[in-house]
Amino acid sequence: MNLNKILSIVFISMIYPKGGGDISIIGHFPQNEFKEAGVTTGIGLDFNGMYYFVDGMAFGLNLGGSVYDISRRSIPLNYYTDLILITEETSNNIGYGHLFFKIVPFQARIKPYFEGLIGIKNLNTKTKVYSDACTDDPATDHNECEIAKSTNASDNALSYGLGTGLELLLTELTKDDEGSTGNLFFIFGLRYLYGNDAYYLKKGSIDYSDPELGPVETTFNWSNSRTDLLQINIGLHFEF
Repeated sequence: MNLNKILSIVFISMIYPKGGGDISIIGHFPQNEFKEAGVTTGIGLDFNGMYYFVDGMAFGLNLGGSVYDISRRSIPLNYYTDLILITEETSNNIGYGHLFFKIVPFQARIKPYFEGLIGIKNLNTKTKVYSDACTDDPATDHNECEIAKSTNASDNALSYGLGTGLELLLTELTKDDEGSTGNLFFIFGLRYLYGNDAYYLKKGSIDYSDPELGPVETTFNWSNSRTDLLQINIGLHFEF
């Protein structure tokens, strides 16, 4: 492709921009060393925003995350009394961000697609403490029962991989009075996300000392391995 053709494509894409986005429920299935270390299946959400610089080819940003373990326990408010109890919740999480390139070779009601991704995974463990004598107001964007929170562990790893899937046209959505439309699709996708080594915690990684022997001390039993994941996406894709 010569320079004139490249400049023509760039110029056309600037005049007639086309974008899209996805929102999906995801399942994360640890693979290889990650699975052997005892990391369990995670459930979460995935978001994509993309720009089609020509029909069938797009660049975009992918963000998402999953929770692969949550544990809760009821504990005394402090060391001096066990008459007031609070709930301690510890979650093990995976967050990620990728740049990706997407190819949609056929324009039809059912469209297969292929993608390549590169970015960062973050593995973290967070603990929150909640009051038991409290009712959260669902109309607010925060939990009124939350007393305190802390990040116990956090490590990053290079993340990269390939994906494929299908887009099934559901309906056309009218955008404006001039009749331009956007398309809404159901999507089903698979991604294999390789991950470099990271330190992380998992179910059973935290030990607590006997409170009868004095103030409780916590011990972290770290795991270290590659962080490969098989990801399944089920959700909606829209183009405008």
